[in-house]
Amino acid sequence: MNTPCLRPLVSVIIPSYNHAQYIGEAIESVLAQTYDNLELIVIDDGSKDNSHDVILRYAEYPKVKTILNTENRGQSAVLNQALQLAEGEYIALLPSDDWFLPEKTALQVAKMQECSQEVGVVYAAGARYFEDTGETRPVDLPVHTGWIARDLIERGNFIYPVTPLYKREVFYRVKPSEKFKAEGEAIHLRAALHYRYEYVDEVVAVMRDHSYNIGKDAEVLYDEIQQLWEWYFDLPELPDDIRRLKKAAIFRNHSTKGMQLIVDHRKYEKGRLCLRRAFTLSWKGMLRPKYLVAYCVSLLPYSFSNAVFDRIKRK
Repeated sequence: MNTPCLRPLVSVIIPSYNHAQYIGEAIESVLAQTYDNLELIVIDDGSKDNSHDVILRYAEYPKVKTILNTENRGQSAVLNQALQLAEGEYIALLPSDDWFLPEKTALQVAKMQECSQEVGVVYAAGARYFEDTGETRPVDLPVHTGWIARDLIERGNFIYPVTPLYKREVFYRVKPSEKFKAEGEAIHLRAALHYRYEYVDEVVAVMRDHSYNIGKDAEVLYDEIQQLWEWYFDLPELPDDIRRLKKAAIFRNHSTKGMQLIVDHRKYEKGRLCLRRAFTLSWKGMLRPKYLVAYCVSLLPYSFSNAVFDRIKRK
């Protein structure tokens, strides 16, 4: 077991881009943590709104470091820039439109200090705030701990993105890849090859659901994930048992995103293309009724297809 260090420093990094209306709440949520030994690094990726004005209000705070880039480089690049400045034993990442609950850092540091040296990441439960209704709801996700690389590939991501607390050494070993504008939670696919994961069963952070979340662009997300899987399964350090999961992982991306494009976003042509790609990988996997129905209904006249999917979603 670890020998607990008295109040280790935690570095919280907020990457910011065009979230002037939200960034202040994110910053305040870090400053309101009950755990007091922390530093906050706010790094802006060339925002075009008045984010810089908001961030500069906190520039003189003793716990806050601010970096205002003039050009947009992508989230992975600015994370690496901020990580070079981070001095904490532990690292937390907070998107600029989300926020931490006050006990987050204290709960996760305590958990980390209870764990063995093999544990590199402690994640937790989270909630989602729906801006259009003002409602906040806990997010129900499965929990897996220990060596979870295989679980992440076979089951999809179950780590609520705003919650993890990382040992600093994780980012020495697994640097965010600048091959992608935002590697996002996919970094866990690499970190989980080297570190065990643990969990805190408390809601510690809230993600904001609003109209321009990047996750709502299903076409962009599909293409990015496809490129990421191809890159990931070519990594030289990948164990053979993990490499053998490539077909199943790519099948799930084609089939899942195909259904989202058809049922949720009504982008029928691109959705059918995704499902056809999934079929070439596993025709047996595509015989599930939901895939067949979605594909066939999407071939109907556009207004009729929309009406059918509206009725399905209401059930």
